[in-house]
Amino acid sequence: MGIKIENLNYIYMQGSPFEKHALKDINLEISDGEFIGLIGHTGSGKSTLIQHLNGLMEPTSGTVIVDDTDIFAKTTDKLLVRRNVGLVFQYPEHQLFEETVYKDISFGPINLGLSKEEIHERVLEAMCHVGLDESFSDVSPFSLSGGQKRRVAIAGVLAMKPSVLILDEPTAGLDPAGREEILTQIKALRLARKMTVIFVSHSMEDVAKIAERIIVMNKGTIAMDGKPNEIFRRSSELIEMGLDIPQISKLILSLRERGLNINPDIYTVEKARTTLSLLISTKNDKGGNLNAQ
Repeated sequence: MGIKIENLNYIYMQGSPFEKHALKDINLEISDGEFIGLIGHTGSGKSTLIQHLNGLMEPTSGTVIVDDTDIFAKTTDKLLVRRNVGLVFQYPEHQLFEETVYKDISFGPINLGLSKEEIHERVLEAMCHVGLDESFSDVSPFSLSGGQKRRVAIAGVLAMKPSVLILDEPTAGLDPAGREEILTQIKALRLARKMTVIFVSHSMEDVAKIAERIIVMNKGTIAMDGKPNEIFRRSSELIEMGLDIPQISKLILSLRERGLNINPDIYTVEKARTTLSLLISTKNDKGGNLNAQ
């Protein structure tokens, strides 16, 4: 399910002394099945943008087209749009309310008027996709760890079977183990469902681990758009925007500054491990000439 955004503008409190132009002439295309990392400093417009993608906010001007449908046209069914474009808000565990995991995940499908058999199938499938086995069904969601609560909230959206999944800061506030747990499940989910995923974050480390394309927002505009290695090369610009580059990228840049000819497009631990292992094995190379991919 492709998304096309044309000349999108959004102004908060238009005409008042507190007027703020949150989105400024956004033009963007996201192809079906893409894995997007959407990053930007607080106030850059990330959350405002994603809430336009399933019709929660309406633009001051411009259009959002999802699967060839203008979602803000008067004839468009907003409920159908929100079923197709699932949005998991930041700290989604605050939205859990049912007494068991099963009931919480089944809430959306029940409201679709589905049969008990279809609801049951969707709940179990969604739980499987986020790494929760059936033994969690009768457990209170409030007794779970932070990472497990996030997975329950994501499963609740997946049970609606959206074509696009938007995750707003899904690792915020989690400890390192919880962050890794969520990132691992998101990667596995995308591979299993072949769906479009938009992963919103301010963490370069998280985005570097999973995104295939990165869109950088700054002051309501699209400042950068490209593959991770293309984005992380522009470290000075990112820092000017209040962002950063992954720690691994910093390490590689530091080694290059010391004279080692190492591929600058390394931004994950896995790539760094391979490259540095090769560096150690070739330490007798007087030139230190290494250009591992």
